[in-house]
Parts: sequence; structure tokens; C-alpha cells
Amino acid sequence: MGLKQFNFQHEDDRQQLLADNDGRGSREFGWQSVFFERVEKDHFETIEHALTGHYLMVKLNSASQANRRVDGTVRKESQNRGSAVYLPHNCPHQVSYTSPLGKLLLMTIPEKLVSSVAEEMGVSRFHGHPLFFKQNSLLLETALAIDNEIGDGNPHGPMFAEFYGKALAAQIICENTRRVRTDNTTRSTLTTRQVRWIDEYIESNLSNRIFVDDLARQVALSPFYFCRVFKSATGDSPHAYILRKRIEYASQLLQSNEYSILEIALSSGFSDASNFSKQFKKFTGQTPSHYRREFEKRPIFLI
Repeated sequence: MGLKQFNFQHEDDRQQLLADNDGRGSREFGWQSVFFERVEKDHFETIEHALTGHYLMVKLNSASQANRRVDGTVRKESQNRGSAVYLPHNCPHQVSYTSPLGKLLLMTIPEKLVSSVAEEMGVSRFHGHPLFFKQNSLLLETALAIDNEIGDGNPHGPMFAEFYGKALAAQIICENTRRVRTDNTTRSTLTTRQVRWIDEYIESNLSNRIFVDDLARQVALSPFYFCRVFKSATGDSPHAYILRKRIEYASQLLQSNEYSILEIALSSGFSDASNFSKQFKKFTGQTPSHYRREFEKRPIFLI
């Protein structure tokens, strides 16, 4: 069974994770730019899941203890007022509070909005990396402003949600950028065994679309972190690495006349023969048809 995915904008999903929570939230106002809910509970525990959208949690009360599993790694947390957690879109996650949860402010920001803000800020292909803050006053003040707006009945309407959704997205992007610059303790590569697992996954799925998220899950890492360590281990970006695997596989099939160019294109993961021919020539300097003819001209040595 795959990892359960939840979207807080869907009431059934919200109920499964936040069952019987009576705290105020954004759902009654129909906000699309940010989901917000004030959570007040004693006991709180979730199954391992992934959330649609970028997740932020900001603590209101002090002295809560929790065990949080993120990307396959368990960490113990001592939370105080202003403690915060950020998890990127679709990041595997599970949390269990070992003391009363108390009060916290929970938010998710749509992936499309975060990507749009990242593009405006000149950050390409933003994936995000899990972040944990003992104290973050800026996130706390932003979350409290949203809480007060909802408590007042959202007098400023949908534009308020759009403004604060973008503000939160910008904070997420800035914090991640700062983390990348200053984190010198991050492991710089993948193990040989992990690269082998990734190779096996790619080779088993060459005829399908393969996403970075798919590869990252094979080694229990976030997409952002995975991209960093993958290039260090292989010398290629995930996209370039997958393309090379596709071309290598196609080259083997072209060495006989058993399959047509279109059949080889589709089985190697290309959308059509034209795209396959373009990529193959870019990689090898020859079209698939020319490569096949040249291979057929090679002399056969008899022993």
C-alpha cells in the first residue's frame, strides 16, 4: 500500500487528520491561497502521510514534546511558543505527541503558489527542504495575523488570503535558500547501494514517466535534498541521468530489426518517434535510423 496523501482543502482528508478539532479555520471562507486552522488538542498522533501543499506548523503554547518522522528519519522535538516546522509538498511525515499538544497554528500553501512566488524571486525548480525552528518570530507573527483575521470574520476578504499566502511562500523560500548556503553538515553523496536501488527503479520504469519525487522516495529523502546528493554521487542531474539510461536502452534495441523506431521510442520512455530521434541525435550524434544502419555494417568475426 502506498503512502496516504491528504489535502486539507478536502473536508474528508481534514477530518481524518484533525478529527473533532473545534478550532477556527479558513475553510468557511473558501480561501484557496492558504489553508489555515487553529488546532487545540491534548493527545495527537497521525499515520505516516504526505500533504498536498507546503506545510507550516507554528506553536502557540510552551512545553510540548513530540516525535516526528520526516523522510524516514525520527527526531525528538521540545516545542515552545514560536517553535515552527516546515515540510515541503508531498514530504513523507508522521508525528506523535508524547505530552499534551496544547495549541498550534497549522497552514498549507499550494504547490502552484509557492512555485509562482519562487519564479518571481528568481529561484528555479524550488522543491523545499524540511526545516525546524526552535523560535521563528516572523512565522509566529504572520500566523497570528491570519488567526486574528479569521477571528474577526475575515473582514478583508479573499485578497487577505492571497497576500498572506504569498508572504508565507516567500518566507519558506528565503529560509530554504539560507539553509542551503549555511548547512555544512549535510551528507554530500549517496551510498553505492542507494545508487543501485535508483538504477533498478529507473531500469524497471523506462517506459513510464519518472519524476524526481519517485527517485527520492527510493532512498527516503526529500526531492530537494535528493537532487543535491544525487549529482554529487553520479555527476549528472536526475533528468540527465534518466535520459542517458533511456538512450542506452534504446541503443541496445536498435542493434536488431525486431522493433520499429516508434516501438523503441515508446518502450524507452519517449512520447513519440520525433522526440526520440531529436534526443538520440543530441546524445549520440546520429539519428536512430543511421545508428541502426551503421551497426548493421559492422563486420562479424567468426572464430
